Amino acid sequence: MDRRGFSLIELLIVIVILGALAAFGFPRMRQGMEARRVSGARIAITGTNAKARALAVQRSRTVKFVVSSNVIKLVSTDPVTGAVTVTDERNLYDVFGVTVTPSRDTMYYDPRGLGLQNSTTDIVVSRPGGFADTVFISSLGGILQ
Repeated sequence: MDRRGFSLIELLIVIVILGALAAFGFPRMRQGMEARRVSGARIAITGTNAKARALAVQRSRTVKFVVSSNVIKLVSTDPVTGAVTVTDERNLYDVFGVTVTPSRDTMYYDPRGLGLQNSTTDIVVSRPGGFADTVFISSLGGILQ
């Protein structure tokens, strides 16, 4: 008898093995995705901080890096006309699903790109399930971690 293909029992065994592997792998994959969201928000904060410093030097004016209600944005005011410019506004909860808790809601950068704070600013990025990371911005505006 010429037998081709697989029997039903063989197929069921393969399906059960694949299901068991998926059951063990899915929680780890989910944890990795949650950690990547927190990491992505942290990268967005550090990038916006660098952009604030560069913008202060480029426009030769004070630039504010504002963190408020999970929204990060850059605000600069023209010293001659008084016009306020808001750039790079992002809601990190909408993009990454994270909650942002800063120790200071506004950081100022002078026209040289140096911070005008007198102490380090801590920005905690967290997500339900215990995933969290902290961005430390020095008093001069550099990222410490």
